[in-house]
Amino acid sequence: MKSSQDGIRTEQRFPKPTGVVNDFENILTKSAEATLELTINDHTEISDDEIAIVTTDTLWGYDDIFSCSLALANEWGVGKKDKNNGVVIFFSAKLREVRIQNGDGITARLTDKETQVIIDQYMIEHFKTGAYYDGLQAGLDQIIIHLQELK
Repeated sequence: MKSSQDGIRTEQRFPKPTGVVNDFENILTKSAEATLELTINDHTEISDDEIAIVTTDTLWGYDDIFSCSLALANEWGVGKKDKNNGVVIFFSAKLREVRIQNGDGITARLTDKETQVIIDQYMIEHFKTGAYYDGLQAGLDQIIIHLQELK
């Protein structure tokens, strides 16, 4: 059990993060995970923003990907608390769903509409062919480009 901000005890729904890349669906090679981590870590060195990638074959009891990815981002604390500047790329090959979840501190620089364009134009084409790493890397690259341009 874990305590929420208001002191009410809540059950932890999600596994603990394994790093900035969390391949719970086991769809990435170790080399692909390492490359994605390197990309994220390189960005983190020059930015306050925090980015995490999660692959999963379950929504851990949530009704939709939006609710699940938001709850996971909050539970894991992706982004600095005072800046709310986290981004979670949440993908499920099994469920055929993807969501880029932005913290409130990111949405001024990267809106939900813009993340949907990234998904539609850079990620989906790769996911359709089973090239999951390529889709995640393409989406990650576009997010980083966008965040750096608008700093």
